Amino acid sequence: MKKFIIWAIIIILIGGAIFYFTRSKDDSGRYVTARAAKADIIQTVSVTGEIVPINEANVSFEVSGTIKDVYAEVGDYIKAGDKIAVLDDSVIQSQLREAYLELERQEDILKQSRRQLWDDMSPDEKSAAKLVVEKARASVWTLQKQAKKNVLYAPIDGIIVKKYLKKGELAMPSSPVVMIMGEGGLEIKADIPESDIVKIRIGQKAKTTFDAFSSDEIFEAEVSFIEPAATIIQDVVYYNVTFNILTGDDRFKPGMSADMDIATAEKNDVLAVPGQTVKTEGENKYVEVLIIGEDKKIEARKMDVKTGLRGDDGMIEIISGIEEGDEVITFVNE
Repeated sequence: MKKFIIWAIIIILIGGAIFYFTRSKDDSGRYVTARAAKADIIQTVSVTGEIVPINEANVSFEVSGTIKDVYAEVGDYIKAGDKIAVLDDSVIQSQLREAYLELERQEDILKQSRRQLWDDMSPDEKSAAKLVVEKARASVWTLQKQAKKNVLYAPIDGIIVKKYLKKGELAMPSSPVVMIMGEGGLEIKADIPESDIVKIRIGQKAKTTFDAFSSDEIFEAEVSFIEPAATIIQDVVYYNVTFNILTGDDRFKPGMSADMDIATAEKNDVLAVPGQTVKTEGENKYVEVLIIGEDKKIEARKMDVKTGLRGDDGMIEIISGIEEGDEVITFVNE
């Protein structure tokens, strides 16, 4: 019985050795590969933007006060100089009436002095009498100027696209009452982080979709302006970029959100492999290529490569190091 067990163990070991060495000669099942082939590689930057009027104006009062009336509604077309809204000016009108009465009183006193006492008055007394009238006149002028600030006028021709405040609400100098979209069309603005802004250039095209429309509807836009100054948003540095809409649509409205893929680089018909096959060792990059020798033995050979553009689909350009048709190892089954 012991001899039987010993021989059984020996047979199992021999069989295992035969299997191992046989497997090492036909090892193709261990490797998952991808063939190096010619491809088009496109690199894009994806951002989210918003449609805004090219020519717009947020119109606000210069002074604070309660809104007495708003004459413009969303959708109204107005011309520059049209009255948009007025503040409650009852207090300043009362002050203005009192200032007018005071001016009249001082002018009457001056006239009376000129008729009765002027020849007996000294030059200083005459100057003082005139100065009182001038102060009263200046007070009227100042109140008139303040009263004009209680009326809000349109600075440009256009359409009212937003109404922020209504009758009875408090207006502040920093609070717009309405937004006017001027006669200039629409554009898209987007904030792009500093990590991507170095890839953006004037004239680059962007495939654009809008949340308001079907994802199958793709519009084209073009980078028209890159703001040189940075904007900090939640401790991240961004740069505001403006896009011209090249394929317009009557359905576009200010405030619509846009998803844009900006084509920043493109190479056609270049040798490429999946990005995960390229590994780094020190300052060098390499791939492992599957080599089958004359004895049918499979070998993974390390090949130094020089890479180029990395595409959005995960493919990376190979400038040199391997040839078209080489089987590059992507995964090894242990």
